[in-house]
Amino acid sequence: MPDTRSARRSPNTRTILALALPLALSGTACVSVGAVETGEISDIGDTSAARFSDDRDSIQVITTLIGGKNVFIPSTIVVTEGRSQKLSIHNTTDAHHGFRIPGLGIEMILEANQETLVELPALAGGNVYGIDCHLHVPHRHATLMVLHGR
Repeated sequence: MPDTRSARRSPNTRTILALALPLALSGTACVSVGAVETGEISDIGDTSAARFSDDRDSIQVITTLIGGKNVFIPSTIVVTEGRSQKLSIHNTTDAHHGFRIPGLGIEMILEANQETLVELPALAGGNVYGIDCHLHVPHRHATLMVLHGR
């Protein structure tokens, strides 16, 4: 008898699986991590002495609707300390949304179906910042994590 389980899954479940499956198969601990000097994150354990590098000029983020909830993908954005970086945020929805990092004083509107560049200042490693949609508080939040650089 043929397996019909995938046919019974909702479109949202299939979307989530399509996004999560490549990450699970690659063994990636989180999305958007730069290179690690001493190995993969899962091999390090205590990362307080680890040093990371990141050669990206821009980090791509999307805000989209999944399962009736607006979410940021990736939900954990990882950068390295010591240099300014850009977030390229694409709002894939038909409505405008907010983007706010209160700890950095960043607050802007993401227009519907538009891409917006957010300039991050050079940040100190070891810090974690909350990200939210200040226009729609119930939406899912995200995190900005700053790793120690080489």
